[in-house]
Amino acid sequence: MKRDIKNTLLIVLIFVSGVTFGQKKHLDKGDEFFKKRMYIEAIEEYRIALDEKVVFSKYKMTKRIAQTYKMLFDYESATKWYGKLANFTDELEPQYTFDYALLLCNVEKYEEAKATFKLYFDAIGKPEGSKKYEEICDWAIQNKDKVNLVNLLKTNLETGGRSLGLDFYKDGVVYSKPESNDFSTKTVYYDLAYSKRADTAVFDSSMVLSGDLNNSFYEGTPSFSADQSKVFYTGNATEVTKYRDKKVKRKGIQLSKEGLNILHIYESKKDGNSWVKGKSISINSTDYDCVFPFITKDGKRLFFASNMPGGFGGFDLYYADAKGDSSWNTPVNLGKSINSELDEMYPYIDSDTLYFSSKGNKGFGGADIFKSAIVNNSFSDPKNLGKPYNSSKDDFSFIINNKERFGYLSSNREGTHGYDNIYEFNILELPDTIRGVALNKITENAIEGLLVKLYEVSDSGSQEIVNEFSTNDDGKVQLILKKHVEYVVTFFHPGFDAQTFKIPAEERADIVAKFGLLLFFPIPKKDEIIKIDNIYFDYNKASIKESSFPALDVIAEYLTKNSDIRVELSAHTDSRGSGSYNLKLSDKRAKSVVSHLINSGIAKNRLLGNGYGEKRLVNKCGNNVKCSDEEHQENRRVEMKVL
Repeated sequence: MKRDIKNTLLIVLIFVSGVTFGQKKHLDKGDEFFKKRMYIEAIEEYRIALDEKVVFSKYKMTKRIAQTYKMLFDYESATKWYGKLANFTDELEPQYTFDYALLLCNVEKYEEAKATFKLYFDAIGKPEGSKKYEEICDWAIQNKDKVNLVNLLKTNLETGGRSLGLDFYKDGVVYSKPESNDFSTKTVYYDLAYSKRADTAVFDSSMVLSGDLNNSFYEGTPSFSADQSKVFYTGNATEVTKYRDKKVKRKGIQLSKEGLNILHIYESKKDGNSWVKGKSISINSTDYDCVFPFITKDGKRLFFASNMPGGFGGFDLYYADAKGDSSWNTPVNLGKSINSELDEMYPYIDSDTLYFSSKGNKGFGGADIFKSAIVNNSFSDPKNLGKPYNSSKDDFSFIINNKERFGYLSSNREGTHGYDNIYEFNILELPDTIRGVALNKITENAIEGLLVKLYEVSDSGSQEIVNEFSTNDDGKVQLILKKHVEYVVTFFHPGFDAQTFKIPAEERADIVAKFGLLLFFPIPKKDEIIKIDNIYFDYNKASIKESSFPALDVIAEYLTKNSDIRVELSAHTDSRGSGSYNLKLSDKRAKSVVSHLINSGIAKNRLLGNGYGEKRLVNKCGNNVKCSDEEHQENRRVEMKVL
């Protein structure tokens, strides 16, 4: 009996030992795949190991599976497994609590995330650190239901689950295309390919860029020069697939100290219809990754992301200025206004605005897209673009054609398995409507027949007329303008000074304010009489009321503008009162107007002041004629005549 028990125990021990060895074999294979960033294969090996009846290390297995789902951007599965990992209270490392809190944001469990962030910062002895992340969660709660007026559609571009960036090229885009269709079962690599846009969110079949640009592993994040003769992109540092550790240094194989095939930025030039083999640029190193290049229109500055030492944490954004034709100056970190302790990625410049993705600024979870104004080589605090550009998952690789108001972004928001899709967005903005009234600046009467021409200004500075009309007797002007487009508007009338306004593509508030009243000086014509209604005098006196000063300032401006003319300022009364008294009073009033203008800087010899009393009535209201106060008011006036 004892012998049977002994034999049975031996068989069990052998079986258990075999299972443990088998599981460790699968665990080691999973770790090897994980190290090579082959996460689909890694998760399969971990699953096999987990399915064995004896677990070598439950904590290690749970941690590996949780990490791998996170690296696959399958946030639902990752959250589930990090939740299991949190149960290992004695073994759990604090970093995994922080990662779990971030994942809870990915699945929009913001209140639970706030509590988990607090657990993490309490665990590392920095309880004050949780405040920032609690504020991020509160921001997400407050803004999750706010949506911009944007139409977002998934394109038919196949990413194989991993979007590695794109850029405008010719009549479409260049993006990273999977080399095979087996991407759902194993890790596949990517080539840069061109696809022509056929319609909104619809592209023709893609074609891999011809030539020697594409290599064995990954090519992604293209950025073309303004003339599209050069492209900067991200690729692996080496194409070597098999090597012995001792030969790495001797053969110059570009691996990191940890044996990782790190990422470099390459530059390729077009030769005819083909692209030459890319050259690693001078800022690269085997000690860190350099990724996500963006070249400015003038070709003098390259923006990119890197995890090089000295940053704020994770991947930071940098720029490097060109030094000659083939090298770059020392990279400059964009600073703490842009970079956080987490990752910043995918820089893109449009005009004077930097767009980028960040995991460390106020967002909904994962990577969100932000913008920052570039002013004198510095960057304003980032602003989250909001929804639908952003989601609680990863949103990145933003590019925009601002004039046409459409662009593209990548996101893994759809479904539960972290599958990246490329989306086209179209901004549904209402145009700006600017209204004004064209007035004679002296008389404040509406100008009829003012010719208005509206020109649209292209990026090259050329002008194309898009609207033309003349004002009616009410002088009203209305312009309907596309947003983010520069315009020039001209005003012409044979009797008034011509004017031209530039309307900027952005920040139009000052121009809108000017369009309330469009004021034009009349062109001086000999013997033309201009009636000025809004000059007032104290009752029965020649002293000018203060309320008349603005009208007199306009006359002074007119005379300054037309410095070669002389004018007569004449004052007139109504017929009430004696004729001699009215004549004397009007003459004194005319002289008061002249005196005011002299004090405003107008030369005395250019001004003639005369009073005409009731000699030049403009209506029937003479002596002994019954008239209303309004009719008498017509005769009480000041006139200006060009001599």
